[in-house]
Amino acid sequence: MPIDHNAMLQALQADLESLKNAISSEDHPLAERIVNDHDARLRAYIQAHDVAEQLPALQQLQEQQQTLIARMRELRDEAATHLRHERQSARAVNAYQQAGTLP
Repeated sequence: MPIDHNAMLQALQADLESLKNAISSEDHPLAERIVNDHDARLRAYIQAHDVAEQLPALQQLQEQQQTLIARMRELRDEAATHLRHERQSARAVNAYQQAGTLP
């Protein structure tokens, strides 16, 4: 049974769109499953096909992946900044409370 190159590439692109949606909704377990499935699907595609003839499509797929990775980094950095601010606020509240209890 012949394998449809376009269908496989569309499935890989759909994986990335699903990953983007999972990240946006902060569904981390789903995002992890999607990444694992996508990796397995991509490896199977590369092993089963002459990737040289599909180079333009794979380059587009790589650009899509890089865009998602950049967004994941932005979200990570935003979360780190938020956590840092939370810790600073907690320290300020504690200092204020301690100062209020001193004679």
